[in-house]
Amino acid sequence: MTVAPTSPRFSLPSSLPRRSMLLGLVAAPLTVAACSGDKKKPATPSSSSSSTTTTTAPAPPKAAVTGKGLPKDLLAVMGALYLGGKVPATGNVASALSKRRTAKTSVAVSGTTGKWMGSTVASVVHGKDVTLLVNGASSWSVVGGWWPSLSVYRPPFPTMRVLAVGSDARTGQPVEKCRGDALHIIGVDHKGVGGMVGIPRDSWVPLSTGGNAKVNAALVFGGPKALVRTIEQASGVQIDGYVITGFKGFRGMVDSLGGIIFVAKHSLRSVDNFQIVKAGTNKLTSKTALALARERKHLPNGDFGRSANQGELIKAGMVMAQKLGPAQLARLLGLMGPHLATSLTPAEVLNLCAGLYLSDAAKVSNKVVPGAIGTREGQSVVLLGSQAHSTFADMKDGRLGA
Repeated sequence: MTVAPTSPRFSLPSSLPRRSMLLGLVAAPLTVAACSGDKKKPATPSSSSSSTTTTTAPAPPKAAVTGKGLPKDLLAVMGALYLGGKVPATGNVASALSKRRTAKTSVAVSGTTGKWMGSTVASVVHGKDVTLLVNGASSWSVVGGWWPSLSVYRPPFPTMRVLAVGSDARTGQPVEKCRGDALHIIGVDHKGVGGMVGIPRDSWVPLSTGGNAKVNAALVFGGPKALVRTIEQASGVQIDGYVITGFKGFRGMVDSLGGIIFVAKHSLRSVDNFQIVKAGTNKLTSKTALALARERKHLPNGDFGRSANQGELIKAGMVMAQKLGPAQLARLLGLMGPHLATSLTPAEVLNLCAGLYLSDAAKVSNKVVPGAIGTREGQSVVLLGSQAHSTFADMKDGRLGA
């Protein structure tokens, strides 16, 4: 019987463990597949990996205008002024502010409000900026000022000559129908206060109501308007408005200010023989201030010296207001307003008084028109001559010595 040959058997080398060889044979095709297939995809983060968080910086606070103690509706106007928007203003003020350069950051202001002849007025300050506002029937309006931080300077301001009148009205008497014993023309222009011209009360002049008399009688015969016309005719100076007060009002103003600091060149006693001022610095009460404004008998130049002292009192008040600063202007006007009568609008009085802060109040020129002593109708009077008219002519433009 023939036996079929058998296939040779494949035998493993005895040096390799069978188990290791078997694992190698199994791993080989897997390795080939991995090498011959697509590229390996990047591993995806496991659920335990932390994700990246984007943090957004908080938005900067919105620019605003703030002012302690000032009304919100006023601050809204100041916000429009400084940060952009329509500013309620008219005329030269509106035109000037239309060219302003607005601020980019928040603005802090300070200021005061007060009542003047039935209207609320305000003076607001930021650095060297000054804003003057009037609250009319229902809203605030910017009526003047200057804003160097916004590249806007004082809008054109018309020269004004204002007649300041001190009536000799006692308590209970009508201020506007008594004698005008203190008479001063005060000029204000775009540069500030231009000077003061005092008119002696005994000046003999033609009255606008007819006839000739001492100038102080013009108030008795025709009130403030007749007094204004009389002085315009006698001086040739245009008068653009007036303010008037009596004894009671004058004392009330001085009391409301807490007195007046007055620097006197000489000591002065009253006709009642009490000390009004000593040489040097004095703090005048309402009593001593009124006595200084009235005293003439103890002065070597009588009526002329009295008028000069009245002008110095006005200047002393200006110096006090200037030292307090423009932020206090509206408050001061509110204190004085109840003691005055005037033809000036709130906008006019704000702009006129703001002229203080453009001037050196202590150096404001104070002149009294000269004259000769004479007699008319049995009265001792002051006769105004060519020197007086020269002083008046100098004041026509609202600035002495210009």
